[in-house]
Amino acid sequence: MANGLFTLKQQLQGVIQYSWSGQKPPAVEYLVVAGGGAGGDNSNPSNGNGGGGAGGLLQGFTPITPSANLVVTVGAGSGRFGNNGCNSSFGPITAIGGGTGARFCTHIAYSGGSGAGGASACAYSRGAAGYFGQGNTGGSGVPCKSGGGGGGAGTAGTNGTSCSGGNGGMGIASVISGTMTTYAGGGAGGAPNGYTRGLGGVGGGGGATGGCGTSGTANTGGGGAPGCNNSNAGSGGSGIVIISYPDVYSAPVATTGSPTVSTSGSGSFTSSGSIQAGGGTGGFLIYPATNQSSFAFGTSNFTIEFFIYPTPGFQNAGVLYDARPSGTQGFYPTILLDTSGTIYYYTNSANQITGSTLSVNTWYHIALSRSGTSTKLFVNGTQVGSTYSDSNTYLNQYPFFGGSGYAIGSNYYQGYMTNARVNNTTALYTSNFTVPTSPLTNQSGTICLLSSVSGAYLMDTSPNQALFRAAGSPYWSPLSPFATGLGYKNRVYTWTSSGSIIF
Repeated sequence: MANGLFTLKQQLQGVIQYSWSGQKPPAVEYLVVAGGGAGGDNSNPSNGNGGGGAGGLLQGFTPITPSANLVVTVGAGSGRFGNNGCNSSFGPITAIGGGTGARFCTHIAYSGGSGAGGASACAYSRGAAGYFGQGNTGGSGVPCKSGGGGGGAGTAGTNGTSCSGGNGGMGIASVISGTMTTYAGGGAGGAPNGYTRGLGGVGGGGGATGGCGTSGTANTGGGGAPGCNNSNAGSGGSGIVIISYPDVYSAPVATTGSPTVSTSGSGSFTSSGSIQAGGGTGGFLIYPATNQSSFAFGTSNFTIEFFIYPTPGFQNAGVLYDARPSGTQGFYPTILLDTSGTIYYYTNSANQITGSTLSVNTWYHIALSRSGTSTKLFVNGTQVGSTYSDSNTYLNQYPFFGGSGYAIGSNYYQGYMTNARVNNTTALYTSNFTVPTSPLTNQSGTICLLSSVSGAYLMDTSPNQALFRAAGSPYWSPLSPFATGLGYKNRVYTWTSSGSIIF
């Protein structure tokens, strides 16, 4: 084992190379959101009251001391006017609870992580300030008319007008959990009977349209909307604490509070639809029309590859890759599975290569590669089926992944897919090869690389950087063909109730 003084980068490289196993994380990424404030009660239906401010939001990185007990506090949202939302914390990092909205003729708007909106009373119309670095100011009320929206972590609440309540301020989006989620939106401002109430801020802010006293969303720190017609105000949403760090470091020694344990980073996309024989419902990804000409391979060499994990059962002839336009056959490459799980290469209205039969719940690397006039299909690095004598001039069409371009709305692939890569100049595989054990990277000629990384699973990470279109109901999954402990994933711990953690 190496010894001496090493930089943090050198230490991480050592952990990845298994030189230092079982190491504690030197630092973790965190997101701490406090409980949101309640909206103002409505004691006079002729006036509008202020929206609740969002809970304060803090995010960043903090060093970790091994064996230290880090207390996690998840703040509750405010349940009534006059009481702010409760603070949330991770060790010494503390987010301040959101301010409570002003009530007509009774209370001013309260400051907090984000400030609350002002009421419509003449003397108390001003919105309250947010806590520096955690949130924004609430909007002001219009005398004898509408209340201001509560402040959000991203933007201030807007002022009420003579016709409508102010909108809650916008929250801030984060992908720390692996899914893009917006937190800490401000509550909507109220309005007198017969006037338009405001909208809750994106990020869990309570809205006032279609009802009275809508609460902030739980575990987002959203502010609540005010009451109306003498109703109680909506409560603030409770807070949340999330931490994340590379999985090359060891899991915590102990946790309390029952945090949800998950992963982010390298994963795959799949469909939540139920696949039925002959069609059914599902989801797939479509490369956008941009750079469409890049997929006109002509007579060039090319490679199409991806990892798949079929799931029970092969109820449908699932299309893995399809470059055909709707209702059009011809020289377009298509890779598919039949109902028995046999894989085929299909083009010009016929199966040109019949491959092996795959099993469910197993990862496979699939590659189709043309070199000159020879096209071969590989499963897990071994050629399957015969070599196709291929003098085709391939036509121009962007591809579908996990669904049919020819018969859109049918032939969904059932399972998981990741690291779909298309190269339009190079036959990367001409004979049997060792399957990659790490995520695929861009090589010369790469025009599409669907890395399926959490938070951006629709993003093409090739130089084209196209954004895939999702059809049906595909979603990101942490399931991956790449082993954990290699730095391709993060360990994620999410608390929705108070607890602790020891590394």
